[in-house]
Amino acid sequence: MAFVNLYNVDIESRRDNEFPQLKGCTYVEHIGATLYSKSQIEAYQQELLSNLYGNPHSRSESSRLSTDAVDQIRFRLLEHFNTSEDEYTLVFTANCTAALKTIAECFSFSQPLEDGDEANDALSQMKNSQSGCFCYLLDNHTSVEGMRECLHDKTSAILCLPESELYNEDISKSFILAQQDSYNAGNCLFVYPAQSNFSGRKYPLSWIEVIRNQELGFQNQFTGNWFTVLDAAALVCTSPLDLGVHKPDFVTLSFYKMFGFPTGLGALLVKNSSAALLRKTYFGGGTVAASSATERFHVFRPNLAERFEDGTIPFLDIIAVRHGLDALKKIGGSMERISGHTFYIAKYFHHKLAHLRHSSGVNVAEIYTNGNFKDPETQGGVVNFNLFRANGDYIGFAEVDRLAQLYNIHLRTGCFCNIGACQMFLKISSEDIKSNLQAGHVCGDDRDLINGRPTGSIRISFGYMSTLQDAQHCLKFIVENFLETANPKPVFTEKWDEVQFEDEFENSYEVKLEMKSNELKDSVTMDTDLRGSECTNIGLYSMSQMTQAVSPRLDNVIILTNICLYPVKSCAAFKVSEWEIGPRGLLFDRNWMIVSENGVAISQKREPNLCLIKPSLDLLQQTLTLSYNDMKPVTIPLYREEKDFHNSAAMSCTSKICGDRVLGTDCGDHVSDWISEALGRPGCRLIQQNNDHIRTSKLKDKENDITKEENLSLSNESQYLLISRPSVQELLSKIKERQSNENEAGEQIDLENLVHRFRANLIVDGGIGYEEDSWEQIQIGQHRFMGQGGCTRCQMICLDQETGQRSKEPLRTLAVSRGRKIPFGIHVRNDAHAEGARLRVGDIVQPV
Repeated sequence: MAFVNLYNVDIESRRDNEFPQLKGCTYVEHIGATLYSKSQIEAYQQELLSNLYGNPHSRSESSRLSTDAVDQIRFRLLEHFNTSEDEYTLVFTANCTAALKTIAECFSFSQPLEDGDEANDALSQMKNSQSGCFCYLLDNHTSVEGMRECLHDKTSAILCLPESELYNEDISKSFILAQQDSYNAGNCLFVYPAQSNFSGRKYPLSWIEVIRNQELGFQNQFTGNWFTVLDAAALVCTSPLDLGVHKPDFVTLSFYKMFGFPTGLGALLVKNSSAALLRKTYFGGGTVAASSATERFHVFRPNLAERFEDGTIPFLDIIAVRHGLDALKKIGGSMERISGHTFYIAKYFHHKLAHLRHSSGVNVAEIYTNGNFKDPETQGGVVNFNLFRANGDYIGFAEVDRLAQLYNIHLRTGCFCNIGACQMFLKISSEDIKSNLQAGHVCGDDRDLINGRPTGSIRISFGYMSTLQDAQHCLKFIVENFLETANPKPVFTEKWDEVQFEDEFENSYEVKLEMKSNELKDSVTMDTDLRGSECTNIGLYSMSQMTQAVSPRLDNVIILTNICLYPVKSCAAFKVSEWEIGPRGLLFDRNWMIVSENGVAISQKREPNLCLIKPSLDLLQQTLTLSYNDMKPVTIPLYREEKDFHNSAAMSCTSKICGDRVLGTDCGDHVSDWISEALGRPGCRLIQQNNDHIRTSKLKDKENDITKEENLSLSNESQYLLISRPSVQELLSKIKERQSNENEAGEQIDLENLVHRFRANLIVDGGIGYEEDSWEQIQIGQHRFMGQGGCTRCQMICLDQETGQRSKEPLRTLAVSRGRKIPFGIHVRNDAHAEGARLRVGDIVQPV
């Protein structure tokens, strides 16, 4: 089949209407959660408004309607996977993880009993000794990995095997996680993904029969009756699953990955001939035929789905599945066509990315794949990679993610809840994981590089509503921000019928897997040195060009030129010539915040016009005044009397700032209505932080690497943020240099505009650029402050604080010039707070 024929060009003309939420966005995280269509949601809404659905456990007409609707959807889902109730039973679960957990809790490793025996006595299930084997592929979701903790006292052995070890008749002990002194044959369970959620590799479904027949080498050591769990969550997003041909004993999946809505609903498909292996203990409402409250007696319902669906099923969510299936067929076509469509787009992105090289000869990307995108039968629409600088250093995934947000690109970074694949491709050992944890790295954080090595990667995945333009926009983003070359940069503008692929494609840029049985960290080999030869040209905006030696210091006097506080978090600055130092930083700095109607704090990321709300403080009158364009200003008191806390207009509020729970008091309807009108967002509220609420900084002092738990206002991380005008001037020069080198008109930013984009409290002048990076202690006037390291920047600094308009600068240039964490400015805290202490513009700043 010609690849060009796989592309569904009809999507391009229908997407704007069916997926209006994608306007201005490039969404490439479909394997994590794909998107729902407009017609899908409208049809579901119409069904709910046109029918009366009741609890299926009742016998009313509305309840029977629900039961019939759910049954029809079960039949249709089985049909979607080319099977029927004669061979499989579909059990609704909360998600794929819940389905895996059910198997882990209920699978019997002893010899299977007759179906009728299960109803007699649940206690008989617990009397069997440990037997059989639990084995899972190394490339598996964390939810599979977690199954072993439920099974360690039920089975004789637990194995975690890379693909190469499946064929080994004498596997290394390093892959045996647990084993009894003597192995007892029994029921054995093998779990693997139909498609890797990390690399998109589609594993052979033929393994199901091979495992059942005990034809893999490792099975010679672990005999018994072998059964298979197929984690199909990633596969069924964009590919067909034919259970009429390939018949695993258990299949797990989630529906939001298939058609976006509903979330919180998945399924466990159980092969009827293997159903007796699931030995259930707990019973909930609707799962038993009879039970006694005064005696330990119960009998499960004979129907497997009824037996395992504890309590009332989410019947309204299940009804939504029908409309998701309709959308797949109406918009995407057949699953075979969707598979080809997404494969084609991913292949295009993969090949274009692989050809990108810096002027130094170093590849721009290190791509993690098991093949070469030759066949949609073996590869899904997923590309996983890390990026290199021109000198061969890795670029951290957190830096890439921040810059991607400037381009409205929604992608995924990290290890994607698949630490096994991360260990394989990134050469991370168990010892590395433990030492990284000691260094403060946990799953889901932005510690993207440790000792220069990546802790995760970047994943781009495509869905049935993706287009070639999505791939091209992602390539444009990478080229504009990370490709360092003196040659004209490539552009990607082909139409779908203009794309051609090379028949043979050299894959020296790819990381391929050659698992060795001795050490996991030696498991990855590269066909060539991905970084190229020793690099002499580091690139136009290298770290060495941006920073200068701090010692010896110049004789320039450093002075405090600006003091800015932000009374309302994310709103405009209130600039003063002198101000009192409070126990949380500058007095009244970030003492208020604006929250949405559901109580979530609103920042400039979500509402850029916040920067146009200008607060002013009057300490004599003890008032806060807010002004916005031509609206009449609104004024509220700085302090609330104790009695106010009992009034309806001063209700308490709980919200979160950077993961911390914060307690505050609602400032009343009048100011909230004013803010809602100004922002055009109904339901906004103004919240003042409670004086007695304690929230502490998690930053460590740069001097001794010790965390001093200083009290914080509603600021993100520290009491103060300090920036240097010489540093801003250097950055501005780099922006202009980059625009000139790339013949880019770009926006014109002046120094003052750029200074205030960083929203610092303390702005200093004098000395040399980036000198502040090394400051451990500083004296400003008569007051000492402790340095707490650099401030990691995000897309917030690309917002013009005077107009509320977004751009790509200065984050784009800053990322290239300043390194992986995109630092600019430093965090500082009070060394000691003295009542009434003040800072003044003109104070001398002296690093200690």
